[in-house]
Amino acid sequence: MRVSVVIPSRGCKYLRYLLQGLRGQVVRPYEVIMIVKECDVKALESFCRKQKLPYVIVEQKRGYFTHALNIGKKEARGDVIIFTDDDAIPLRKWIERYVELHVRYRDVAGISSRDVYINLNRSKLIPTPDDKVTVRFYRWVVRPWLEPPHPLLKEYRLGVYLTRKLDIVHGPFIPNRTCYSLPFRGVNMSFKTSYVYDVWFPEHELLRKAPGNEQYFGLQLVLKGFDTIYVPNNPILHMVRGESLSRTKDYDKVKKELEVMKSLYRGLLWKHCTKT
Repeated sequence: MRVSVVIPSRGCKYLRYLLQGLRGQVVRPYEVIMIVKECDVKALESFCRKQKLPYVIVEQKRGYFTHALNIGKKEARGDVIIFTDDDAIPLRKWIERYVELHVRYRDVAGISSRDVYINLNRSKLIPTPDDKVTVRFYRWVVRPWLEPPHPLLKEYRLGVYLTRKLDIVHGPFIPNRTCYSLPFRGVNMSFKTSYVYDVWFPEHELLRKAPGNEQYFGLQLVLKGFDTIYVPNNPILHMVRGESLSRTKDYDKVKKELEVMKSLYRGLLWKHCTKT
């Protein structure tokens, strides 16, 4: 099974850690597709050659984060596409496990797993809110009553789902148990290429970071009758940073972009309902 790894990047500051991790994989990628902005392409090409990686570098001329994802998806030629961030560090069996999972869950279109935050300066793993006892209690006891899933996503209530108000929430099986789930986070998600040929990430003039783009992508698959799942046992390390292509500390901008995303979710659901 051939695996394409898609990486959007701007600045390329942290890419070397990711590329070194891909070089050390038990199962090597069929191709590594980097969609880059503000990068020294020649230096990046030289580094990839030294790592002996089968690379494809595309300079992004327009658009934002999700446009880069769509470029990468369009370029991919593997049987499975894995999406990750340029500030991630994969463990040695990361690709191998995704191959095994896609073979085991042959009829599942998308499989995602968790990320574990790491502070590189201190070489220390950082706990995430998902692991807090209070958060887990809320997801088990309170959330099912206050934030039930959208009727079309009832099977996804234990994982990542959209509520009736189209908010993105995490059910009680996140992050520790396998379940039906919309994609968890974009840093660690994979799809069978044959299922996603006509599925795209959202692009909109107001979307820069596009929070919730993973769930938009997964929702399209669910509405087409396919399944996506979450598994806890194929984590990737994720560097602790304030700002990145997909993250920001400007919560007002995040809130505005989430409202745009809700309108896009609503459009997908409306199209589905009118067809049925």
